[in-house]
Amino acid sequence: MSGGDDDTKNMVETVDVSPRGPDVPEAPGADVFRQLLHQAVRVADMANAQAMRMALDFAKVYEREQGVRGQFENQLKQMTLMEKQATRYAEDLAGMLRSERERRQELERALDQERVANEELRRTGLQGISHLLLAATIKDRTTGTHLQRVRRYVEAIAERLGLPEGLTEEFGYSSVMHDVGKIHTPDHILQSEHHLSDDEFSVIKQHCIDGEKMLGTARFFETARAIAREHHERWDGKGYPDGKKGEEISLAARIVSIADVFDALTSKRPYKEAWSAEAGLKAIEAGAGERFDPEIVAGFVALAREGVLERISSEVAASDADEHPGSSAK
Repeated sequence: MSGGDDDTKNMVETVDVSPRGPDVPEAPGADVFRQLLHQAVRVADMANAQAMRMALDFAKVYEREQGVRGQFENQLKQMTLMEKQATRYAEDLAGMLRSERERRQELERALDQERVANEELRRTGLQGISHLLLAATIKDRTTGTHLQRVRRYVEAIAERLGLPEGLTEEFGYSSVMHDVGKIHTPDHILQSEHHLSDDEFSVIKQHCIDGEKMLGTARFFETARAIAREHHERWDGKGYPDGKKGEEISLAARIVSIADVFDALTSKRPYKEAWSAEAGLKAIEAGAGERFDPEIVAGFVALAREGVLERISSEVAASDADEHPGSSAK
């Protein structure tokens, strides 16, 4: 209670206890004055209490508002910091994207250059193969037509097996070089009209290794090297030069092996007459699972039943006749 309230209360108490003689009559209206004074004091007390409560409430509200303000300021600082960090992250990301675009463009340019180089290498390789085939044809037309038929057989088998077009083409042109190592084989052995001795056969077997070496290390001739070395390997592991078996032998070499043997059997050689296509096909079927991959044999037999092999042989013969009119192949 304030000092003014205390003074009022003291005044009321003084009025209540002031001495009055017995003969002094009480002033008229004194009771009313005291009642009014008591009532005024109560009202003042109530007003003061109300004012105190309001002051306390205001203090609490102010304290809460200050707390909220502090929280808001902290959150604002955090948001400002996060905004700066987000800006830095965005700038860093934009820089990374620019760098990535530049690297991608460089990679695309490099890939374009590699495609051009690969295509040039492919054209050069195919040109070399064509020259090799031409040289073989000039030296021995029988060898030339043999290589052409083997290539066509190989491509037909690859298509039958569902291989991609690019791989089919690669197997085809690579098959032309399967006997390239025979360039080092003496002619008297190659043209021999009798069965070869063990020593002569050892010389013949060397053509697989020589062929692989002659084809060098260029990536373009990777399949051709495998064919040159492995086309005399057998499914049962009894072939040469490495005794590979089953799927240890490259798929290309397994295909070429069947096409090469079939064409050799059905072609005239110095030491034998040509077999019929039916006899040659039976020999291939008999070798399934031993000399040849049985799955490839099945595809090859299906091609024969469909007349594909006969058509290829006829087309190669016709092409050879067009190129060498007035003569017949040996």
